[in-house]
Amino acid sequence: MNPETATLRSSDLCDLLAAPYRTLWRWLSDPYPPNHFSETAPRGRTYALPEIVARLRKRRDLGLSGEDLARVLAFDTETRAARQAECLWLGDDAQGRAASFFAALTGEETERARGCMKAMRNAAAAAGVPAISRMGQIALMQPGIVRFILSGAADELPAGDAGWQSFAKALWAVNPAENHEVAA
Repeated sequence: MNPETATLRSSDLCDLLAAPYRTLWRWLSDPYPPNHFSETAPRGRTYALPEIVARLRKRRDLGLSGEDLARVLAFDTETRAARQAECLWLGDDAQGRAASFFAALTGEETERARGCMKAMRNAAAAAGVPAISRMGQIALMQPGIVRFILSGAADELPAGDAGWQSFAKALWAVNPAENHEVAA
């Protein structure tokens, strides 16, 4: 997981969801989703948006939708904008985490995710990037695409075929498949 895209601290989630820390711990622990632990201030575990959505929809009685989801999305977007984070590197096991995130989606979110996967596969094929289906899957972990899937806000998506192809090349360069050797 890219520490720069881990924007949601445990304490922030408690505030955003109006939940006590022990309740949040019950929703997130055993085992914790991928996170980044910071020893410096502000201390604590930080999570990426897709992992939080998947975990809370699975373990929280109310799921994560409506106003709660909107608050979490807004916080994530503001934090990433303030950090000016580079969001291309997706971290370890991006494909597995993307599958968990996709399984947690509902209704329109699933359709938007499928559309993004199709656009990425087409762009990867047109750009000559290998592992086309993998590229479609891991694209779901990119924060701008996550935001589009969950809210419909398309302002962070690539524009046009050339934009998607450029995005596919950059995403592949930073996240090659484990069994693919990159020429030096």
